[in-house]
Amino acid sequence: MVQETRATWTPNRILALILGIVFTVLGVVGFFTPTENGTGVIAVFGIFDADTFGNIFYLITGLLGIAAAFMGQSVTYNRVFGVIYTLIGLLGLIPALYFPVYGNDNGRFLGLTHLSVADHVLHIVLGLIALAIGFYLVNAGRATRSETRL
Repeated sequence: MVQETRATWTPNRILALILGIVFTVLGVVGFFTPTENGTGVIAVFGIFDADTFGNIFYLITGLLGIAAAFMGQSVTYNRVFGVIYTLIGLLGLIPALYFPVYGNDNGRFLGLTHLSVADHVLHIVLGLIALAIGFYLVNAGRATRSETRL
């Protein structure tokens, strides 16, 4: 009896890897982007607001995505990522959830990090994509083969 299981690149695995790479790059680049103003807001690629907390959060998210892609946990990662980032994106649209920290600062989301409109769009779009793929393409692209030889 021969049983062969081949690890294929399913849509969930591909998305987890892409999300992992994108957020790892955003997190790392955020540490090396100079401060834009006196409040400590950094504009990564000129459009995404970031600070130390946001960079660490993106870096952890990215590294978990890369690990999930290679450890067989991509479906779980996409589902959790989709829920968390869709919620962050939608809650970020509520001005009452921004708390001023000091000076002319417009506020930090939940008192933790700066977010811009580009951040909200990124979070909502990628969150919805991750939810769709994580919940609706669970078995797509899986190839397993079992055969019995006498």
